[in-house]
Amino acid sequence: MVLNNKIRRTMLENKSLYFGSFALIVISCLLYTMLNLLLVNLEGTKASFESKYVQEDASFVTDKKLTRIPELEAQFNVSLEEGGSFDYAPGQGNTLRIFAKTRKVNRYAVIEGSRLSGGDLLLDPAYAKANHIQIGDSLSVGGKAFKVSGSMSLPNYIYPLQSDGDIVNDPAHFGIAVMSRSDFDLLHKGGSFYSVKVRGNTEAADRGSVQSVLAAFREEVRKQNVLIVRWTSTEDNLRVTFVNAKIASMKQMSSSLPVAILLLTCILTGIVLWRMLRREFVIVGTLYALGYRRSEIVRHYLKYPFAIAVAGGVAGTLLGALAFRPMLAFMLTYFNMPLDTASFLGGHLAISVLLPVVFLGISGYFVIRKALRRSPVELMRGGGEERRIGFLERRVKLDGLKFTTKFKIRDQLRSIPRSVFLLLGVALATMLLLLGFTMKSSIDFLLKQSFDQAYKYKYQYMYRALQQGKPAQGEAFSELLFTLKSDAKQGITVFGVSPSTRYLSFKDMKGNPLSMNQVVVTKALADKLHLKDKDTIEVIGKLDSKPYTFVIDSIADTHVGAYLYMPLSLLNEKVGFPADSYFGLWSEAPIRIPDSQLLSTTTTDEIKQALDSMLKPLQASMGTIAFLSFLIGLIVIYVVTSLIIEENKDNIALMKVLGYRNKEMYALILGGSSWMVVAGYVLGVPLLRLSLGALYQSATSSMNLTLPVTMDYRYVIIGFVIIYLTYELSKLLNKKKLARIPMTEALKSRAE
Repeated sequence: MVLNNKIRRTMLENKSLYFGSFALIVISCLLYTMLNLLLVNLEGTKASFESKYVQEDASFVTDKKLTRIPELEAQFNVSLEEGGSFDYAPGQGNTLRIFAKTRKVNRYAVIEGSRLSGGDLLLDPAYAKANHIQIGDSLSVGGKAFKVSGSMSLPNYIYPLQSDGDIVNDPAHFGIAVMSRSDFDLLHKGGSFYSVKVRGNTEAADRGSVQSVLAAFREEVRKQNVLIVRWTSTEDNLRVTFVNAKIASMKQMSSSLPVAILLLTCILTGIVLWRMLRREFVIVGTLYALGYRRSEIVRHYLKYPFAIAVAGGVAGTLLGALAFRPMLAFMLTYFNMPLDTASFLGGHLAISVLLPVVFLGISGYFVIRKALRRSPVELMRGGGEERRIGFLERRVKLDGLKFTTKFKIRDQLRSIPRSVFLLLGVALATMLLLLGFTMKSSIDFLLKQSFDQAYKYKYQYMYRALQQGKPAQGEAFSELLFTLKSDAKQGITVFGVSPSTRYLSFKDMKGNPLSMNQVVVTKALADKLHLKDKDTIEVIGKLDSKPYTFVIDSIADTHVGAYLYMPLSLLNEKVGFPADSYFGLWSEAPIRIPDSQLLSTTTTDEIKQALDSMLKPLQASMGTIAFLSFLIGLIVIYVVTSLIIEENKDNIALMKVLGYRNKEMYALILGGSSWMVVAGYVLGVPLLRLSLGALYQSATSSMNLTLPVTMDYRYVIIGFVIIYLTYELSKLLNKKKLARIPMTEALKSRAE
């Protein structure tokens, strides 16, 4: 159709407006493609790794060795294997946890290098990289030299955390290694544990039957007069579940952010298309008179949004596919898993291209249909209607205001879609910009206020067996695991502590000090389970599968640890342990305890180092997020400013005829949107709080903490300065366009 020859010419005449839509679509499709390909490959890699290398269903520690392993395996149809580990300190503040090679459960996967052959060991790649250890280097362990033959991953340590209570890993200070069983036994270090895998458990739907098998298995172990000191199901193992939490949060981001940008693009394209149609009403009426059918005219004008959508969709999808591989490589260093192959799923690539076509096609169709409701005669007369005064413009009383103020307000009220587009665009840019700042503020609050104020000990020691009597050093406590009676997937950690403990300092929700001679839950646990004072929790013991009931006396205002605290003597009485028994010690100074007696050792400095290490990649990504928000903000504000100039072309020309100086015209035309920019920023702040609250809740659902949404006022001010500077930059870029409008435009419009 000859009519289509004008499409390219029209787009080039208004290239800034169409380029804005194109750029937003590219960003949206890039994010959609990259994030969805990343999610599919992460989920596939995790499932393949866990199945191929036999991830445990649970691990446990006993007070004595099991003697009937083959009989237990046959009776319950499980794979049961004894493992061994010990912590080795290559340097000050550096811990390497060394595991003995296993054959049946939690087999290691070689990522780089060669398999174990004796006299060597394999390291996790993140630890090796952080500590500058190369393949072929030698490490001295227990007075013996071991060659580093490569890097590996363990299916029960996908996210290598030093202790169960840790939140983030710190590869510079903690890592894992594997050596052969014969080399491990020769060192005579550490202790043993057991890993159990229910055979045939390949689907998530089997988890209920798996739990019933494991419950019967635990009961049989107790019948053999063996005490299970610690039991950790895979669902409670943060070293595994953290990956699921991360994937869940990425799923929310992969759908919501691209769609939000696309909706913004639909508004922009609708505004541009409606403006073009209004300007071409006479042309459309003439086309009707020449015999063109309505369907032909609709198809012609739909080619504008379709051209932008296809070009932007293809470009964004290609860029997303290119960015996917390096992003996947980064995530697999974050989560220690081997990658077999990276798959590019055609379905996601096709959806990425089609989404903008569908979104812009639908919005464009409705705009065009609205314009073509008029008769050919009305269209040839320029639309058949004079400019109407809108409802808001009639309602707002501007009497008594200066001319410049009235002009700016009326200009915004006369183009509500344009103002809404600017408002939402600035709000989205604000949310992206403050995202990194707010996450940093939240972690700072968690680390400095919640953690430092509540926990006063420096060292935590957990024994492999139940201890009795008053300890010579430190303060005794116990840590036992339970699950909710109503939801077996929800684990609860219960601490028995001294009523006069020196190492816990909690305050209630009103800021008053809390006595520990009562049952206290942290706010993290209260938020997860929606608990109040005097509520009752019914739980099942992980070690004995017996039911217990706890009545909540108070809630401690701390977000670190979804824990329940009670007097140690009361806990011992409930579970049937001796009154003076305990499993752990807290202290301010190191205590010399033989490694063979210890299950784990944790220091608060290690926890803080891990949190600090988590902030480093966040701080690095803040620059990228800030640039993306700056880019979206600049595109939105620049396009809106261009629209304002186009719509006020006649007024600008008339102002020049009347002798207005350039500075006065800049203030009137380009400065009228400043209050909408401020309103968009103000709107973006509460929207970010709401969205981050949902994101944090999803991300920490499997973690022993809750992350409060905390905004530092300094970052809010910095964010506003950046957004407003972006607005000023867009005005600066449009000044030349305003200056190029000739005075003859005023005469042309009056002649027409």
